[in-house]
Amino acid sequence: MVTFSQTEKQLNSIRIEEIEKYVGLSFPNQYKEHLLKNNGGQCSPNVFKFNENGKWTESCIDWFLAIYDGEYDNLKEYIKTYKLEEKRLPLNILPIAHDPGGNLICISCDLEDEGYVYFWDHENEVDYNTSGDNDYTNLYFVANDFNEFINGLKESFS
Repeated sequence: MVTFSQTEKQLNSIRIEEIEKYVGLSFPNQYKEHLLKNNGGQCSPNVFKFNENGKWTESCIDWFLAIYDGEYDNLKEYIKTYKLEEKRLPLNILPIAHDPGGNLICISCDLEDEGYVYFWDHENEVDYNTSGDNDYTNLYFVANDFNEFINGLKESFS
């Protein structure tokens, strides 16, 4: 069972809707349920694996992003930086957490792959000003939905 610590103040659905309007996306229901229960914070266990071009790789969650007015790990600020100002993610991809190295854990808000969780590698940047939003070359599949992602977390690296 995954436990969360150092979370921010509990949210209501109105605050989530405000962020959805800000970014122009409807968040997957499982992720909204998570935000209502655990707004940001750290989790234990926190290690996950993903397939990076045919090779299994592992990373860990450093912090989940929160909806709050604070400076650090603020979901709205990550949206502003990675999606609105710099366009470093496809339109339908939402950052939800980060690892210790500055990579992001993201969730899709698109009908085609709604709820899929991806690992975003900042060392393989795609310029979404010139590339299409269907370019996932620096996004690596992690899980079919948020609950599968959370339930698949483990204590340590292999």
